[in-house]
Amino acid sequence: MSTVLSSYGFTSNWNAQRGRGGMNNSTFMVEIDQGCYVLRQYETHNDLMKIAFEHEVLAALSRSDFELHVPAPVNLPDNKDATFLVVQDRSSGRSKIVTLFHYRVGHNPVWNTPEQLSGLGKAAGKLSSVMASLPISLAPVYPPYYQIQEAYPLCSPEKLLQLCTSPPDTLMACADDLQNLKVVLPDLFDTLRGMEVLPHQLVHGDLNASNVLADSQEGICAILDFEFATWDLRVMELAVPMSDLLTMDKEEAWVWAALEGLIQGFRQQVSLEPKELSVIPELILLRSLDVVMHFISRLFEGTDEPEVAVQQIRKLRERVHWMKVNEERLRELLI
Repeated sequence: MSTVLSSYGFTSNWNAQRGRGGMNNSTFMVEIDQGCYVLRQYETHNDLMKIAFEHEVLAALSRSDFELHVPAPVNLPDNKDATFLVVQDRSSGRSKIVTLFHYRVGHNPVWNTPEQLSGLGKAAGKLSSVMASLPISLAPVYPPYYQIQEAYPLCSPEKLLQLCTSPPDTLMACADDLQNLKVVLPDLFDTLRGMEVLPHQLVHGDLNASNVLADSQEGICAILDFEFATWDLRVMELAVPMSDLLTMDKEEAWVWAALEGLIQGFRQQVSLEPKELSVIPELILLRSLDVVMHFISRLFEGTDEPEVAVQQIRKLRERVHWMKVNEERLRELLI
């Protein structure tokens, strides 16, 4: 920690505590003199181009008229254009990419009322509107969600179907879930054909409660974690938070009210075409499938314990079941 902070020009006394962070990275809350910062260590990858793209998006957003806060990386003193560095992890011997961000005041919201989801939808819509015309010179590294067949070499569609048929010992806890998914996955992969003709733009791609901040009045004041920002379907920015709603431990009426608020909030800011709305049920499941393939890959890499992948596999199976029962009603809501 001292080595990293000194690279950013901080040599005075500091105090740091590990933050909750996300599932993909490690974060530390750092106090230096009178300033507060967030130190982020990327665990998902060691790809400098991915971080460079993320930081270019953040820089462009900071120059735009976007009214919410976004992460603000601290520039390295020896190179004012540099905002991240590569350090050696002494415990593992592996190199890790690290960034220091200015601290943003706020807290991750807890969805106590369905009305709160209207605010998330509005925030997502506002971001989408700005991102649609954001000037970015670098090419995105992450492929669109619907190109999932090429996204995870360690967990290709063929490999995933093989796991459903013959789960390894590490995934035996969800063997029944995998067996159920084996029946529906081929059709889900087939539904992704033709998605490339729908409207595309730059998207955040991972909007949920852990990646936004709320103020003291519970209004969304900041959007965080642009690591997975890429060129993708415009409507994916709505489908992602909708997908996350489906496995919340809430009553059915609550979930439907939250979905309605989320959709209406987003559509107040973004005018979606009928053909975009028509694919949302498939994109909701695609989001969950992507998370499953992501964390199975991390399991095979040795990054995560099996329980992480097991949890996501069960959530995908729950969403598939929910969609089977509720797809017609959801499509009526989207009209």
